Amino acid sequence: MSALEDMRDQIAEVDVLLTQQAHELSVMLNDHRLEIFPPNAQKTLRPFQLNEVAHYLGVSSGYLKNLSLEGKGPQPLVTPTGRRSYTAEQMLEMRRFLDKNGRSAKYVPHRREGEHLQVISVVNFKGGSAKTTTTAHLAQYFALKGNRVLVIDLDPQASLSALHGFQPEIDRNESLYEALRYDDDRKPLSSLIKQTNFPGLDIIPANLELQEYEYDTPLALAAKDGAMGGLFFGRLDEALAEVADNYDFVLTFRRRRAFSSPCIRRCLT
Repeated sequence: MSALEDMRDQIAEVDVLLTQQAHELSVMLNDHRLEIFPPNAQKTLRPFQLNEVAHYLGVSSGYLKNLSLEGKGPQPLVTPTGRRSYTAEQMLEMRRFLDKNGRSAKYVPHRREGEHLQVISVVNFKGGSAKTTTTAHLAQYFALKGNRVLVIDLDPQASLSALHGFQPEIDRNESLYEALRYDDDRKPLSSLIKQTNFPGLDIIPANLELQEYEYDTPLALAAKDGAMGGLFFGRLDEALAEVADNYDFVLTFRRRRAFSSPCIRRCLT
């Protein structure tokens, strides 16, 4: 046996060993994740104190307390010391109650006919600049203020998705890629939307498959000899059009290396 053949055999043995060890490591990591994040686990949301609810609703704490004492609207949880708190679902229910029975219909701030969907993109080419945190806080605040919010996670690492209880390695959720892809397997955006633990806040989670879009786009443009260009630049708008009437705000988030080609940046920012 020549030295070259001997080296090839050794390389093949190393490849097999690395593959086996990688598989074993993957199994152990998955078992660890399942122990920490069971498949049936759901992220919860703490109750909100009376003054917090008053702030988000735009009324006084005293007014809310009087409604509670009169038995009007959703009834809060009352501690033995008299402290009152509402769940986020009750806060939304209180909005509807006040909007229906109040002197002015201003408590449910859904956009009216003729008002445009507001799309906000949080983008920064520098890492560690709080893009994920900013997007999460904006989305959650808008939802607590009574708006209908859709968050689209464009980061293949799925940090924003994880903040809202979605683990791509475990949940196997589909990403925005499914609504933008160029083959016949393209899906409607509505089929990708998941509810979060914040009432009024939905999300399209991310996964590693999002990276495929950056590689698919130049190939699609080249294959169609430029004919896909017009469709490409409006591809995200076209996908959003299906669900636009269901939301007041859409927030997108992108890390510095995701969707990094110039044409992708022009489309998504």
